[in-house]
Amino acid sequence: MGRLDGRVAIVTGAAHGNRAAIGSVYAAALAREGARVAVADAKDCGSVVAEIKQAGGSAAAVTVDVRDEASVNAMVARTLERFGRVDILVNNAGIGSNIPPIPVTEMTVSDWDDVMAVNVRGPFLCAKAAVPAMKQAGYGKIINIGSSTMLSGLPNRLHYVASKGAVLAMTRALAKELGGFGIRVNTVGYSLVSNAVTEAEFRENPEKQKMILGARAIPKHIFPKDLVGTLIYLASSDSDAMTGQFINIDGGQSFT
Repeated sequence: MGRLDGRVAIVTGAAHGNRAAIGSVYAAALAREGARVAVADAKDCGSVVAEIKQAGGSAAAVTVDVRDEASVNAMVARTLERFGRVDILVNNAGIGSNIPPIPVTEMTVSDWDDVMAVNVRGPFLCAKAAVPAMKQAGYGKIINIGSSTMLSGLPNRLHYVASKGAVLAMTRALAKELGGFGIRVNTVGYSLVSNAVTEAEFRENPEKQKMILGARAIPKHIFPKDLVGTLIYLASSDSDAMTGQFINIDGGQSFT
């Protein structure tokens, strides 16, 4: 038996092809624990669903633009139609810290709005759409994806860092608002997650790798698989007494 048997999860930003493909790893991990998973993204999620089904899990692909309320509402409606409930929402879709650096004096309103639309409006719309089904069931888990840059700051990416700070503030406000309905809301964040792209960058610039790993108490790379344990904990009944919290996975680079 899995820890999430009988549960239904939505994971946004879950297609293959994203820089670190973290969302697809999340979706597969939830499915391995018994959850039926709506794999949602603006990109094609068919390959992720196929891998989950090949491994014996249950999943369905859903197209969504998290910036658009009608699209988000349709995502939740399709999930309910297919699986009958929504227990877990993983707000993973986002514009990452790998976006080009922009000094604040050169940052345009469009630059700012583009990041905020995905990273802040997206989780708001997804929570708004999923909460009614969770209220009806008297139970739910909303897991927002933050960033360790909220703690340390990151120069020339004010819009990204501010958006992730907003995610934590939203988490705490929702935790207070929804706790009485049995809905828990938490944030998990992390520092740079290594993948094929970053490893190629490190080979070209070993000093960058030395700087990043040297800032960590545990001077090792963090991979998508290293995030799975925390995700499953927050999605499962093991964390039922916990809400409004931020869990930081960065090898001890920052302390909350």
